[in-house]
Amino acid sequence: MGKDLKGKEIGAGIVQQPNGTYFARFVDKFGKRRTKRSKNFKR
Repeated sequence: MGKDLKGKEIGAGIVQQPNGTYFARFVDKFGKRRTKRSKNFKR
């Protein structure tokens, strides 16, 4: 589980970087590793 800057659990594979952006890594349906970065976090 990843954590945000306040120490709360935010989900598997998701972390919050020191500059406040969220960063996620996952494997798509084709087996390719992907990354997403976003200023907002939506569940």
